[in-house]
Formats: sequence, C-alpha cells, structure tokens
Amino acid sequence: MNQNIVDDLKTFDWQTIIEYGNSLDDLNDSQWRFIKGLAVELATEQCSDGNLIYVGARHKDFDWPKHNITAELKSQLSTGMYGKKGQLKKNYSIKLNNSHGTNKQDTIDPADVADVIIVVRDDGAFAIDKATAISNAKAGGDGFEVKVTKNEIIELSGLVVPDQTFDTNLKEKISNAIRDSLPNTIDSVR
Repeated sequence: MNQNIVDDLKTFDWQTIIEYGNSLDDLNDSQWRFIKGLAVELATEQCSDGNLIYVGARHKDFDWPKHNITAELKSQLSTGMYGKKGQLKKNYSIKLNNSHGTNKQDTIDPADVADVIIVVRDDGAFAIDKATAISNAKAGGDGFEVKVTKNEIIELSGLVVPDQTFDTNLKEKISNAIRDSLPNTIDSVR
C-alpha cells in the first residue's frame, strides 16, 4: 500500500471511532447489527478529516478522491486486535462479500474488492490492501473469508483503550424516526 495512503489513514481519529463503536451495544442483536456497521462507517467518515466520502455502494463504503481509490470498512467490534500483553494477535480473519449462503464462486472477483479494507476492532484498527485481500481470500458458504497474519496487516491506530462512552440510544432514535416518517393514517382517511 502506498505510504501516503497509510500516513493519511493513521491521522484518522481512531480513539473517537473506537470509543463510539464500543458505545453501540444497543445494536448488537442480529436485527440491528447492520445499523451498527453503518454507524461505525459514518463515524469513520466524520473522523477522517474530510478524506473519506461515504457512498455505501456494493463492495465499497467510501470513495477517497485524494488518492483516487475506494475503501471498505469491516466493523469487528466484538473482538480485539491485541492480546493480553498489548501485542498484536498472530492471526486475523475478515469476512468479505457476504452472499447469505448463495456463494457459487471458488475465487473472488477482483472487482468485488475495494482498494483498501479497513478493519475496526474494539481496541484498534488496521488495514490491508486489495492484493492482500485477494491472495488470502478463501471461498465459504456465505462469501469469502480473508485470513491474514500480523505481518500482513498495516496497524493504523495502535492499542486504543476506550476511556469515554457515548450515550447514543440509536435503536430508539431510529425507531422513532421511522414512526415519524410514516403517514398519519387517521388524518389521511378523513
């Protein structure tokens, strides 16, 4: 990966992104988990100092005009990046392109992989480039799994110890926003 891209990725406010992500416990059940991922993506956009533009497209979450590349974010806030002694773990697994059990391909199509994969975990963030993702992708029943070692990742944040939590209450806010957007059927009948 180009050193300028790495340097820019390291300037993101990873402390805030990870603290915010760790504050989204109300979105941990399966029905809401995709919203948790979206929340972390939007937090990353905001904390990227204007570098990333959220697009939410298939196989890419962001455009990065400065570098003319795409980026995909994988939120893995249920697991750590570091071991008990604060050292990087030896191995990491990243799920790409979930097909919900309909994957029929043996190899991943390079068009289905963003230029940079950013992984946010509950104590740190790292990245891998497209070539690393493609060379380490193994077909599974619901897409592809990328298994990499600590030597294949680019550490972005260093060990993050969250010291702040945010009162997001997103589940209630989203439910209320949906209710507010519904037409008032009583008024529309009259």
